Amino acid sequence: MTQPDDLTPTPAAPEQVPPPEFQATEALPAESLPTQPQAFTPTETTLPVPTPTVPETPDALVDGPKEDGPLDVDYVFSSSPEVDSSAIDGAEGDMAEAEAPENNGAEGLESPEIEQDSPDSDAPVDTDEPVTLENPTLSESPVLLESATLLEGTDSPEHAALPNPGEGEALVPTDGVIGERVSGPEEPPIGVEAAATATLSDLSSFATGELEEETYAPTVAVHGPQAGAVISGYHLNQDLGRGWFSANAVGAGPSVDVYVRPEPLWAGLRPHRLLPRPTQVGDLWVLAPNQGTPLTVPLDPATAQAHLTELARLLFALEKQGYAVTDLDPASVQLTGEGLKLRTPPQVARLGEAVLPTLRDSFTPPEVQEGQPAQAKSGVYLLGALFFQWMTGRSLPAEGPSSIILAGIRTSGVPQLLSGMLAPLPQRLTPTELLAALKTAASRLPVYQLAAATDIGLNPERPTNEDSYGFVWRQTGQHGGGELILRAVVSDGMGGMAAGEVASQAAVRAFLGSEATGPEGSALAGSALEAQVWEANAAVLTDMQGRDGGCTLTGVEIHGTRLQLGHVGDTRAYVAQGGEVQQLSKDHSYVAAMVASGQMTPEEAQVSPERNKVLRSLGSLRAAQDNYVQVLPEPLELPVGSRVLLVSDGVWGEVPPPTLHDLLLHEPSLQGLVDRLIELSLESGAPDNVTALVIERVR
Repeated sequence: MTQPDDLTPTPAAPEQVPPPEFQATEALPAESLPTQPQAFTPTETTLPVPTPTVPETPDALVDGPKEDGPLDVDYVFSSSPEVDSSAIDGAEGDMAEAEAPENNGAEGLESPEIEQDSPDSDAPVDTDEPVTLENPTLSESPVLLESATLLEGTDSPEHAALPNPGEGEALVPTDGVIGERVSGPEEPPIGVEAAATATLSDLSSFATGELEEETYAPTVAVHGPQAGAVISGYHLNQDLGRGWFSANAVGAGPSVDVYVRPEPLWAGLRPHRLLPRPTQVGDLWVLAPNQGTPLTVPLDPATAQAHLTELARLLFALEKQGYAVTDLDPASVQLTGEGLKLRTPPQVARLGEAVLPTLRDSFTPPEVQEGQPAQAKSGVYLLGALFFQWMTGRSLPAEGPSSIILAGIRTSGVPQLLSGMLAPLPQRLTPTELLAALKTAASRLPVYQLAAATDIGLNPERPTNEDSYGFVWRQTGQHGGGELILRAVVSDGMGGMAAGEVASQAAVRAFLGSEATGPEGSALAGSALEAQVWEANAAVLTDMQGRDGGCTLTGVEIHGTRLQLGHVGDTRAYVAQGGEVQQLSKDHSYVAAMVASGQMTPEEAQVSPERNKVLRSLGSLRAAQDNYVQVLPEPLELPVGSRVLLVSDGVWGEVPPPTLHDLLLHEPSLQGLVDRLIELSLESGAPDNVTALVIERVR
C-alpha cells in the first residue's frame, strides 16, 4: 500500500460534491468532538482527501435521542476492546478492492460493497466497555489531517459513525479510501491546536519519549550583600558562606576575610591565642591576613591530640565568659608559624539562650539542629566530630557515631575519648571533663635508658677507686599513667683524704634511699633534693666515724618528665637538648671562683694544677646551711631525645669540652658513650678516678 509520505504531488482533483442526502445534515457540534484529539505532523504537500462514502446513519442516531458516537468517547480507557479479527480482515479486503485510480471519482467511493461487507459500519459501539485507543507514531499518522478537517467545519455528520480502530491502530486516508488500520506504538494524545502550532523538533522529542528539562527561576528574593558589591571601601570577591566574604580594599591591599552581617557575638569575645583579631571598618568586620595552611588529614595521633587539647582550652575559656560554641568550620583550623590558629571565629551563643538552628553536615550537634538552648557541651560535640576526621581522614557518617565505627580506630584511648565527646547530651563530656580526659590520655609513662661506667685511672698513688655512682628506678603503672621516679648520682671521694671511698659510698646510699621527695613539678621538689643531699651529708659523717674524709656529690631526680638537681662540689651535670649541650651544675672549686672573679679564664682553669681543690664538700659540716646545696630554680622538662650526663672531675678535667659535647650529642649508644669517655680519660693520663653516667629519654 502506498503511504501518504511517498505520494508524488498530483494536479488538484475536481471538487467532489457529496450526494444530496448528505448535504442536509447538520454540522458536527463542537462538544461532540473527542476530549483529547490527536496531534498531527504537518507536511509540505497537502494531499486531497475525497469525501468518503459511509453507511447510512442508523435511525436511532437521527430520530431518537442523540447518543455518544465513537468520536465522543474519552479515548483513555482501562482496557482494549475486543475486535473480531476476521471481520477486520474482511473489511481490509473490501477496502483494497475499492482502491481505484483517481479518475474513477465518486463511483469508487459509492461502491455498495463497502456497506455490505464492512462489519463495523452498522455494528453499534458499546461505549460502556472501557476502550483504550493508542496513537500511532506522529511522524507516520496522517490520520491527524482528517481530524483537523473535521474541526475546520466539515458538514458531514456521517464522520461521527466511522468505525473504531483497534488497539494500536489508526485510520490512514488513501486515494479514495478511508479507514485502513495501521499499527503503531502507544503515545499519549495531545491537543489539536497545540499540535498545529508545535515545531517539528518538539514533535520529534515527544514521539521518542524524551523529556525536556525545564529550570525554574528562584521565587525567593536574594537578601544581603552579594559578590561584586563594594561595602565600606572593600570589594567583595567571593562568598565564603555564613556571612563571610574574601575581599580587597578598593584600589589596593591584600585579600582579607570580611564579615558582612551586623553585630556578631564573637566580636565581643576576649582575645585568645587561637582566635583571629577582628577590626570593625564601617559596616564590615575585617580580619587580619592569615598566613596559615589547612591541616592535611589524617593526622598522627600525638599531633591530633595536641591540637584537640588547644581547642578544648578555648572551649573552657569561652564557657567561663558565658558562651557556648555552636558551629565551627573545619577548614578554618589552620597551622601557622605561631602554631594552631582559627581563620574565622567560631559561631557562639550565650549559655542558656535559644540557638538559631543551623546545619553543617556531619558536624552540627543534634541539639543545635533542634534549636535547643545553648550549652557548652555542644562545642565538645563539634570537637569530637573534628577529632574523628583528623584520626580517620573522613567525616562522621550520616547516621552518627556508633561503637562499631569508633572501635575501628586503632589508637589506644581514642575510641573511649570519642565516645564521651559524641555521646547524647546528658552523657556528653563538659569542657572541663574533656580537658581532664585529655590529660589522662596523654599521661603515659615516659621511657628512659641508662648506662654508667667507672675506672680507677692510671695514678699509682691512688690504689683505690674513690668514685661511686648509683641509680634507683621506681615505677608503677595504672590508669592515667602511674608514677615514675628515677634517681641517679655520682660522688667523688676527695683524693688524699683517708677513706675517701667510704665517704662517697655512704653519700650515694643515703641519697638513693632518702624518703624526702616533693610533688612533681612543684617548687618543693628543689627543697626535697636539698634535703636528700643533707641526708647524704649526715650519712658521710656517720660512716667516717670522726675520720678525716669527705666527698662531692651531683645527683638528679626525674619525676615523670621533669628533672631536679642537687649538687655540692666539682662533679658535674650536663644536659643535651635541641642540638645543644648545657652545664647544669656550678663548680664549687678554687679555679671556678677565680674564673667567676675574672682572675682566670675558663681555658686556664681547665689546665690549672689547682683545679682539683674544692670549696664545698659533704662531711665537712655538721649543720645544714642555706644556699650550700645547688638546686635548679624550676624543674627542667625533658622532651623525648634529651640526655643527662653525670661525670666526676677525672672525666671533664681530661676530655676537652668540644669532644665531650660532640659525644653527648652524636654517639648513638649510651654504653658506647660512657665507655668512650673513660677511654679518652685514660688516653690523657687519667691522674684521677673516672666515672660517667648517662640517661636518655627515648619515649
